[in-house]
Amino acid sequence: MELSARDIHEKQFHDAWRGYNQEEVDDFLDRTAEVLDRVQRENQAIQSRMNQLEQAVATSREAEEMLKKTLVTAQQAAEEAIAKAKAKAEQLVGEAEQRAKRANDEARERITSAENEARRKALDAEREHATRKRELDTSIERLRAFETELKQRLRTFLEQQVRGLDTLTEREPPATRQADFRTAGGVQRRSGQQGSKPESERQETPVQPLSQRAVEGRPPAEGQQGPLRREPPEEQTAEPASQQRRGVRGLFWREDG
Repeated sequence: MELSARDIHEKQFHDAWRGYNQEEVDDFLDRTAEVLDRVQRENQAIQSRMNQLEQAVATSREAEEMLKKTLVTAQQAAEEAIAKAKAKAEQLVGEAEQRAKRANDEARERITSAENEARRKALDAEREHATRKRELDTSIERLRAFETELKQRLRTFLEQQVRGLDTLTEREPPATRQADFRTAGGVQRRSGQQGSKPESERQETPVQPLSQRAVEGRPPAEGQQGPLRREPPEEQTAEPASQQRRGVRGLFWREDG
Protein backbone atom coordinates (compact mmCIF):
# COMPACT_ATOMS: atom_id res chain seq x y z
CA MET A 1 0.00 0.00 0.00
CA GLU A 2 1.40 3.39 -0.98
CA LEU A 3 1.72 5.99 1.77
CA SER A 4 1.90 9.74 1.23
CA ALA A 5 2.65 12.67 3.53
CA ARG A 6 -1.02 13.67 3.33
CA ASP A 7 -2.08 10.22 4.59
CA ILE A 8 0.20 10.65 7.62
CA HIS A 9 -1.14 14.15 8.35
CA GLU A 10 -4.77 13.00 8.11
CA LYS A 11 -4.31 9.76 10.09
CA GLN A 12 -6.61 9.60 13.13
CA PHE A 13 -5.98 7.48 16.23
CA HIS A 14 -8.56 6.40 18.79
CA ASP A 15 -8.05 7.34 22.41
CA ALA A 16 -7.11 4.43 24.66
CA TRP A 17 -6.60 3.99 28.37
CA ARG A 18 -3.15 5.22 29.28
CA GLY A 19 -2.35 5.86 25.61
CA TYR A 20 0.54 7.87 24.27
CA ASN A 21 0.79 11.61 24.54
CA GLN A 22 -1.17 12.95 21.58
CA GLU A 23 1.15 15.94 21.11
CA GLU A 24 4.20 13.66 20.92
CA VAL A 25 2.42 11.36 18.45
CA ASP A 26 1.36 14.33 16.30
CA ASP A 27 4.88 15.76 16.37
CA PHE A 28 6.37 12.42 15.35
CA LEU A 29 3.83 12.03 12.55
CA ASP A 30 4.62 15.54 11.29
CA ARG A 31 8.35 14.79 11.18
CA THR A 32 7.66 11.45 9.50
CA ALA A 33 5.48 13.17 6.91
CA GLU A 34 8.25 15.69 6.19
CA VAL A 35 10.79 12.91 5.64
CA LEU A 36 8.39 10.98 3.42
CA ASP A 37 7.56 14.09 1.41
CA ARG A 38 11.27 14.82 0.87
CA VAL A 39 11.93 11.23 -0.22
CA GLN A 40 9.01 11.38 -2.65
CA ARG A 41 10.32 14.62 -4.15
CA GLU A 42 13.75 13.06 -4.57
CA ASN A 43 12.19 10.01 -6.25
CA GLN A 44 10.28 12.29 -8.61
CA ALA A 45 13.49 14.14 -9.50
CA ILE A 46 15.26 10.85 -10.14
CA GLN A 47 12.39 9.62 -12.30
CA SER A 48 12.48 12.86 -14.28
CA ARG A 49 16.23 12.47 -14.83
CA MET A 50 15.76 8.87 -15.98
CA ASN A 51 13.12 10.01 -18.45
CA GLN A 52 15.54 12.60 -19.82
CA LEU A 53 18.22 9.96 -20.25
CA GLU A 54 15.78 7.68 -22.04
CA GLN A 55 14.86 10.52 -24.37
CA ALA A 56 18.55 11.17 -25.05
CA VAL A 57 19.07 7.51 -25.94
CA ALA A 58 16.03 7.61 -28.23
CA THR A 59 17.43 10.73 -29.91
CA SER A 60 20.75 8.96 -30.49
CA ARG A 61 18.95 6.06 -32.10
CA GLU A 62 17.07 8.45 -34.38
CA ALA A 63 20.37 10.05 -35.39
CA GLU A 64 21.80 6.64 -36.19
CA GLU A 65 18.83 5.82 -38.39
CA MET A 66 19.24 9.15 -40.14
CA LEU A 67 22.90 8.41 -40.79
CA LYS A 68 22.01 5.06 -42.27
CA LYS A 69 19.56 6.75 -44.60
CA THR A 70 22.27 9.26 -45.55
CA LEU A 71 24.62 6.41 -46.40
CA VAL A 72 22.02 4.80 -48.59
CA THR A 73 21.39 8.11 -50.33
CA ALA A 74 25.11 8.66 -50.86
CA GLN A 75 25.53 5.22 -52.32
CA GLN A 76 22.62 5.80 -54.63
CA ALA A 77 24.11 9.13 -55.72
CA ALA A 78 27.45 7.44 -56.38
CA GLU A 79 25.83 4.76 -58.46
CA GLU A 80 23.91 7.36 -60.45
CA ALA A 81 27.09 9.32 -61.02
CA ILE A 82 28.85 6.19 -62.22
CA ALA A 83 25.96 5.36 -64.53
CA LYS A 84 26.05 8.83 -66.01
CA ALA A 85 29.83 8.68 -66.40
CA LYS A 86 29.59 5.42 -68.31
CA ALA A 87 27.00 6.96 -70.56
CA LYS A 88 29.41 9.72 -71.47
CA ALA A 89 32.53 9.48 -73.41
CA GLU A 90 35.45 7.34 -72.32
CA GLN A 91 37.48 10.44 -71.59
CA LEU A 92 35.07 11.38 -68.85
CA VAL A 93 35.10 7.93 -67.24
CA GLY A 94 38.24 8.49 -65.18
CA GLU A 95 37.07 11.86 -63.91
CA ALA A 96 33.70 10.42 -62.99
CA GLU A 97 35.31 7.55 -61.10
CA GLN A 98 37.53 9.91 -59.12
CA ARG A 99 34.57 12.11 -58.33
CA ALA A 100 32.59 9.11 -57.13
CA LYS A 101 35.50 7.90 -55.04
CA ARG A 102 35.83 11.26 -53.34
CA ALA A 103 32.12 11.29 -52.66
CA ASN A 104 32.28 7.79 -51.17
CA ASP A 105 35.26 8.66 -49.03
CA GLU A 106 33.60 11.76 -47.68
CA ALA A 107 30.40 9.88 -47.00
CA ARG A 108 32.28 7.14 -45.18
CA GLU A 109 34.18 9.71 -43.14
CA ARG A 110 30.95 11.43 -42.19
CA ILE A 111 29.35 8.12 -41.31
CA THR A 112 32.36 6.99 -39.29
CA SER A 113 32.50 10.31 -37.49
CA ALA A 114 28.79 10.23 -36.78
CA GLU A 115 28.92 6.63 -35.57
CA ASN A 116 31.86 7.43 -33.29
CA GLU A 117 30.01 10.44 -31.93
CA ALA A 118 26.88 8.37 -31.34
CA ARG A 119 28.91 5.68 -29.57
CA ARG A 120 30.60 8.31 -27.42
CA LYS A 121 27.28 9.85 -26.44
CA ALA A 122 25.82 6.42 -25.70
CA LEU A 123 28.82 5.53 -23.52
CA ASP A 124 28.59 8.86 -21.70
CA ALA A 125 24.89 8.34 -21.10
CA GLU A 126 25.50 4.78 -19.90
CA ARG A 127 28.24 5.90 -17.52
CA GLU A 128 26.07 8.69 -16.19
CA HIS A 129 23.19 6.27 -15.75
CA ALA A 130 25.44 3.80 -13.90
CA THR A 131 26.75 6.56 -11.63
CA ARG A 132 23.23 7.74 -10.87
CA LYS A 133 22.15 4.16 -10.20
CA ARG A 134 24.99 3.70 -7.72
CA GLU A 135 23.96 6.91 -5.99
CA LEU A 136 20.36 5.69 -5.85
CA ASP A 137 21.46 2.31 -4.46
CA THR A 138 23.49 4.10 -1.78
CA SER A 139 20.50 6.29 -0.90
CA ILE A 140 18.24 3.24 -0.71
CA GLU A 141 20.69 1.42 1.58
CA ARG A 142 20.85 4.46 3.84
CA LEU A 143 17.07 4.65 3.95
CA ARG A 144 16.85 0.95 4.80
CA ALA A 145 19.42 1.37 7.56
CA PHE A 146 17.48 4.34 8.91
CA GLU A 147 14.25 2.32 8.78
CA THR A 148 15.87 -0.58 10.66
CA GLU A 149 17.29 1.75 13.31
CA LEU A 150 13.94 3.52 13.68
CA LYS A 151 12.09 0.22 14.09
CA GLN A 152 14.60 -0.94 16.70
CA ARG A 153 14.28 2.29 18.66
CA LEU A 154 10.50 2.14 18.51
CA ARG A 155 10.54 -1.54 19.58
CA THR A 156 12.80 -0.70 22.55
CA PHE A 157 10.62 2.25 23.52
CA LEU A 158 7.44 0.14 23.38
CA GLU A 159 9.06 -2.64 25.43
CA GLN A 160 10.08 -0.12 28.08
CA GLN A 161 6.56 1.31 28.19
CA VAL A 162 4.98 -2.16 28.47
CA ARG A 163 7.42 -3.15 31.24
CA GLY A 164 6.58 0.08 33.04
CA LEU A 165 2.85 -0.69 32.81
CA ASP A 166 3.42 -4.26 34.01
CA THR A 167 5.51 -3.02 36.94
CA LEU A 168 2.86 -0.48 37.90
CA THR A 169 0.15 -3.16 37.81
CA GLU A 170 2.25 -5.64 39.82
CA ARG A 171 3.05 -3.04 42.49
CA GLU A 172 -0.64 -2.68 43.40
CA PRO A 173 -1.12 -4.42 46.80
CA PRO A 174 -3.14 -7.64 46.57
CA ALA A 175 -5.17 -6.62 49.61
CA THR A 176 -6.25 -3.45 47.85
CA ARG A 177 -7.38 -5.32 44.74
CA GLN A 178 -9.29 -7.88 46.85
CA ALA A 179 -10.91 -5.07 48.81
CA ASP A 180 -11.98 -3.39 45.57
CA PHE A 181 -13.49 -6.65 44.28
CA ARG A 182 -15.27 -7.30 47.63
CA THR A 183 -16.61 -3.76 47.65
CA ALA A 184 -17.81 -4.04 44.07
CA GLY A 185 -19.38 -7.45 44.83
CA GLY A 186 -21.16 -6.09 47.91
CA VAL A 187 -22.56 -3.19 45.98
CA GLN A 188 -23.77 -5.53 43.23
CA ARG A 189 -25.43 -7.86 45.78
CA ARG A 190 -27.16 -4.96 47.48
CA SER A 191 -28.25 -3.66 44.09
CA GLY A 192 -29.73 -7.08 43.28
CA GLN A 193 -31.68 -7.16 46.57
CA GLN A 194 -33.00 -3.61 46.37
CA GLY A 195 -33.79 -3.77 42.64
CA SER A 196 -32.19 -2.14 39.63
CA LYS A 197 -31.70 1.58 39.82
CA PRO A 198 -30.95 4.02 37.03
CA GLU A 199 -27.27 4.66 36.50
CA SER A 200 -27.75 8.33 37.47
CA GLU A 201 -29.06 7.25 40.96
CA ARG A 202 -26.33 4.75 41.75
CA GLN A 203 -24.18 5.47 44.78
CA GLU A 204 -20.76 6.98 44.13
CA THR A 205 -18.08 5.56 46.40
CA PRO A 206 -14.92 7.51 47.21
CA VAL A 207 -11.98 5.49 45.88
CA GLN A 208 -8.33 6.42 45.98
CA PRO A 209 -6.79 6.56 42.45
CA LEU A 210 -4.99 3.38 41.38
CA SER A 211 -1.86 5.30 40.35
CA GLN A 212 -1.60 6.91 43.83
CA ARG A 213 -2.05 3.56 45.60
CA ALA A 214 0.58 1.95 43.33
CA VAL A 215 3.12 4.72 44.03
CA GLU A 216 2.55 4.77 47.81
CA GLY A 217 2.44 0.97 48.01
CA ARG A 218 -0.49 0.93 50.49
CA PRO A 219 -4.32 1.25 50.48
CA PRO A 220 -5.94 4.59 51.48
CA ALA A 221 -5.94 5.27 55.20
CA GLU A 222 -9.12 4.86 57.18
CA GLY A 223 -11.24 7.96 56.89
CA GLN A 224 -9.22 9.26 53.93
CA GLN A 225 -11.39 10.31 51.01
CA GLY A 226 -10.34 9.87 47.39
CA PRO A 227 -12.05 11.05 44.21
CA LEU A 228 -15.58 9.74 43.63
CA ARG A 229 -15.93 6.75 41.31
CA ARG A 230 -19.19 5.60 39.80
CA GLU A 231 -19.91 1.93 40.43
CA PRO A 232 -19.94 -0.18 37.22
CA PRO A 233 -23.18 -1.68 35.93
CA GLU A 234 -24.21 -5.10 37.23
CA GLU A 235 -23.30 -6.94 34.04
CA GLN A 236 -19.68 -5.71 34.15
CA THR A 237 -17.15 -7.78 36.09
CA ALA A 238 -13.57 -6.92 37.02
CA GLU A 239 -10.95 -8.58 34.86
CA PRO A 240 -7.89 -10.21 36.41
CA ALA A 241 -4.70 -8.13 36.37
CA SER A 242 -3.02 -10.60 34.00
CA GLN A 243 -5.77 -10.09 31.40
CA GLN A 244 -5.49 -6.31 31.84
CA ARG A 245 -1.75 -6.52 31.21
CA ARG A 246 -2.32 -8.61 28.10
CA GLY A 247 -4.87 -6.04 26.90
CA VAL A 248 -2.41 -3.19 27.39
CA ARG A 249 0.34 -5.18 25.65
CA GLY A 250 -2.02 -5.78 22.72
CA LEU A 251 -2.62 -2.01 22.35
CA PHE A 252 1.06 -1.14 21.93
CA TRP A 253 2.71 -4.32 20.61
CA ARG A 254 2.22 -6.66 17.71
CA GLU A 255 4.37 -9.72 17.23
CA ASP A 256 6.19 -9.82 13.91
CA GLY A 257 4.46 -12.27 11.63
